[in-house]
Amino acid sequence: MNKFLPVAIFIFFIGVIFSASAKINMFPKPRYIPAISFYSESGKAYKLTDFQEDLLMAVVWSKNCVPCLEDLRNLKKFVQKTADKGIKVILISPEKDFRTADERRYFLNRIGAPNVVNYVDRNANFRDGMGIMVTPTAILVNRNGEEAGQITGSIKWDDSDVIEYMLNLKDKLLEQL
Repeated sequence: MNKFLPVAIFIFFIGVIFSASAKINMFPKPRYIPAISFYSESGKAYKLTDFQEDLLMAVVWSKNCVPCLEDLRNLKKFVQKTADKGIKVILISPEKDFRTADERRYFLNRIGAPNVVNYVDRNANFRDGMGIMVTPTAILVNRNGEEAGQITGSIKWDDSDVIEYMLNLKDKLLEQL
């Protein structure tokens, strides 16, 4: 038996365990968001502070990240259940993941997230500027354009308990303003 096989199996299972769990980090006090741009399909620059939703959830992902793909599949139902309740979801992926906007759109359609607005992060400026080390990461932004928290790792967005938690979180953030 290959002496490296047990180590490889151990590393694989550690990866599965960590990628399957999400860590929710809500800040005691919302914090300033740096003015870092990400871009629409047309090339227009946006910043997280450009959105004035009750709760903005900016999901940073990559097509090479297996937990990210599962999250994308689950986000469709989440978006449908929360869009008219003050929660807006946007996706931000590395520009280098796709050659064209059409390729990105086709991928999102195929994976099951065609209704989620997507943006690109040029040269990883957004990811690095926000200090994101793990994908997927959901950045939670309140109505005042402040970062209220982050969710790192995969989460079952289409679960009714998760949807209810996020709606309650949105209401609590509104009370703090």
